[in-house]
Amino acid sequence: MKNKDNMKKVFTLLTAPLAIASMTATESRPNILIIQCDHLAQRALSTYGGNWNCASVIDSIASQGVAFANAYVGCPLSQPSRAALWTGLMPHQNQVRSNSFLDSYPTISKSTATLGELFSNNGYVAAHFGKTHDREALRGFVHKEPVAESFIDPYFPVNGDSFRDVGTCKDVVGFLRNDSLDKPFICVADFENPHNICGFVGANEGEHIDKPIPFELPSLPDNFEVTDWDNLPPSIQYMCCIHRRMTQAAHWNETNYRYYIAAYQYYTRMVCKQIEQVMAALQASGKADNTIVVVLADHGDGLASHRMVTKFISFYDEMTNVPFIIAGKGIKRNEQPLKNLLVSPTLDLLPTLCDIAGIDVPSDKKGISLLPVLKGEKNKNTHPYVVSEWHSSRDLSITPGRMIRSKQYKYTHYLEKNAEELYDLLNDPGEKHNLAKDKAYNKVLKEHRSLLADYIKKTNDDYFSLEVKVDPKYRNHQPGYSHHMGEGSKE
Repeated sequence: MKNKDNMKKVFTLLTAPLAIASMTATESRPNILIIQCDHLAQRALSTYGGNWNCASVIDSIASQGVAFANAYVGCPLSQPSRAALWTGLMPHQNQVRSNSFLDSYPTISKSTATLGELFSNNGYVAAHFGKTHDREALRGFVHKEPVAESFIDPYFPVNGDSFRDVGTCKDVVGFLRNDSLDKPFICVADFENPHNICGFVGANEGEHIDKPIPFELPSLPDNFEVTDWDNLPPSIQYMCCIHRRMTQAAHWNETNYRYYIAAYQYYTRMVCKQIEQVMAALQASGKADNTIVVVLADHGDGLASHRMVTKFISFYDEMTNVPFIIAGKGIKRNEQPLKNLLVSPTLDLLPTLCDIAGIDVPSDKKGISLLPVLKGEKNKNTHPYVVSEWHSSRDLSITPGRMIRSKQYKYTHYLEKNAEELYDLLNDPGEKHNLAKDKAYNKVLKEHRSLLADYIKKTNDDYFSLEVKVDPKYRNHQPGYSHHMGEGSKE
């Protein structure tokens, strides 16, 4: 009962008339609405060349602003990605490296300035609704926990992810309808879907006969099959042994995978209906013309590429290259996604929004403001490469890795067996041919090893001092998920 009362007080704070005098110094500053979806992949959006037609509201937002084609998250896992986003620091810098919920697991240091603090300390109302999973990185935002509303879906399994999104949608709409806000606001609508796809996997473990649905089954992606298992890092070869969702899907047939993609499309449509309500509320509020809208994801989803489901360990584009869209006041519309710029939403969102709002950026934030390119100008500062990190899911197995994405190539290194991958993304966008052992690419490989060394030195990354912790029983079958034997880890 006490928790319900607390939530009610928080909601009152966010939606009731605010007893704050009008501030002429802040009236001209734009509002900011951040819409984040868990597991949202670029492939789901027509903006990025997808043909699923399941996210028209996001495509519409993109058509009014700038979509970044090469936007890579700091970690393909929810909690470390989110903690990094709200602090503008990489996982190894803020120490949130996994999804662990243990009380002993690090939280964000109070000495670290967060996005919410920077805005709330500079005249903004900072409100957060929906999924947190942040280890106190959302400090500075007033958060309201969503009230879950359960329902039964006739086609696909639904769980708390979908139920909580109903409450999140109502809360954001209520906030935007508040006519008494006389300060600029930064509001985060943090939706969970299409994360419900994880529950779909759990409900369909092993090869099975899927329930008929009145939809056309989507095709498998071009990079569905893996032809060179022996040429991949052990962390990838045996993902089925240390990730329960991959264990559950290890023996799926092709039809099972196609149903998986159909379910993913379905959950994406579900959350997009809620985003439509949010955008309608913004428009009706009269605040739309003075609001910057950001759409992004904490990470993507395997979507059957490389026979993968959900996300775990790998740095393939399906998991790390996410939608990143900014539209609104003062932003010059770009007809196509920008492909000539490497972007790290993890590092770049915070300085970009601060630049837009006229807020000083703390010296520990090394991201790049994207405001010039949003205004149609050339960014003088650019990333020569962007990075993603992996440590563990819940610290049961630890398989540290790093990804370097340069202009044309992607290089990954895993501490286990000193394993490497190298992909030519210009000629092999599906990342089907690992070139790390191809002598013709020795020079490129050495260049990217040097880039990793450069990153480690510049950011004081402790990568090479980390431990690898994997039970040998998870490395005892022929490489490849269809060869999985026995039970897997509970991660």
